[in-house]
Amino acid sequence: MAQPEVRWGDVVVTLGGVGVVAVLVALGAQRGLWVSNLHNAVLATTFTLVGALTLAKRPGHAVARQFVAVGVASAVLYLGRQVGLASTDRADAWWGWLGVWPTAVIIGLTTWVVLGFPEGRPLSPTWRRVAVGAVGLALTSAALSALYPVEYGDAAVGTPYPFRLPGPDVAQRVWDVLGPGTYLLLQGLWVVGLAARWRVSDSAVRRQLTVLLATVAVATVLLLAGLVVGGTPTPGLIALGAVPVVAGRLLDRMSLAHVVEIEQAAGRLPELSPRENDVLELMAQGLSNAAIADRLCLSVKTVEPAISSIFRKLGLAEEPASNRRVLAVVQYWSRPDLRRVD
Repeated sequence: MAQPEVRWGDVVVTLGGVGVVAVLVALGAQRGLWVSNLHNAVLATTFTLVGALTLAKRPGHAVARQFVAVGVASAVLYLGRQVGLASTDRADAWWGWLGVWPTAVIIGLTTWVVLGFPEGRPLSPTWRRVAVGAVGLALTSAALSALYPVEYGDAAVGTPYPFRLPGPDVAQRVWDVLGPGTYLLLQGLWVVGLAARWRVSDSAVRRQLTVLLATVAVATVLLLAGLVVGGTPTPGLIALGAVPVVAGRLLDRMSLAHVVEIEQAAGRLPELSPRENDVLELMAQGLSNAAIADRLCLSVKTVEPAISSIFRKLGLAEEPASNRRVLAVVQYWSRPDLRRVD
């Protein structure tokens, strides 16, 4: 199998992301140890490293790049909060400010990642609108937190707020409703989105998504418990550190390289019909069943039997350790006799 082409954009994202996070976390660690802020260092490290490792194995993968973005944002938040926890000096006010409001940004970015997992894009146009709305809600919360010191009490930041705007009491009342509710709503949306993805996936992908769904569900329960009992999202955010680790492992198991390792395609393959060739060609382009149906002007109920026939003709039995859709694409790219020459 040919070696993947080097993507210099991925090299920049990987080295830049890992370098920035390493520096920010190291600088923050010098300020002391606060358990309430430790989860941000964990999130920064896990998201960035998992994203970098995934990019090394799967160049250009959208989810991996998004992981690095979440990691960098978490590192900025970590350093800012470390400064804010260690200082009451007005000279450090802007660092303390950076240690508070990006929390909602991180939750919004993570929501986009989860709703696009594992392909890096939402399940359907409807889910894309949901994802855009969720990110918009998160950014609205972040803007309110950036403009007013509504989260300073929860973050326990000691630095003074760097500027003052009129209406802080009104902003606090709005935040008391919007802020924690947004965190809970978005993290609950992770469970719903993954469940929707699980529902339309084949059995092999379902087994992978079940693990991630369980991890997210546990983090959501802990978030809810933290908000109800202690009025803080910290427990759920700490548990969130397991999500990128699990997701990265699943992306590795879904990768072409891993599938080829566990189940080599061998033997003579039968010829596919023209319609099956059309469907397999679009599968190889990464299209979902619904997208294939739209491209070929067919119904999804027509595409699904064609895919089942492709699996049967290619001798791809359903196995716990493999993804038949990926194996079919592997065979498509490795066997010229399956590809049409226009």
